[in-house]
Amino acid sequence: MVAKNRRVNRGWEALMQRHSENTRRCYEDLCTAPTTRQPGRVFPLKGKPYKGAWEYEVTKGDRVFYVPDEEQLKVVVYYAGKHPNPSPTP
Repeated sequence: MVAKNRRVNRGWEALMQRHSENTRRCYEDLCTAPTTRQPGRVFPLKGKPYKGAWEYEVTKGDRVFYVPDEEQLKVVVYYAGKHPNPSPTP
């Protein structure tokens, strides 16, 4: 699992400070099964701008958006933080 840039890394660190257990579970899920749906928690985004992107609900108000790369066996996190509206694009 990698952060797309420093801003994402800072967002992840802030999530760890606020909700360490939920963020740790998110990390484990993204490392082991990033494309396994969990109703209401983990799901792919719909629409052309979000092709290949997934959303992980860390808490009711915090989200992680990511793109799994199965060929390279990695997950690129492109947003971590408070739930934005609309969802950010990869």
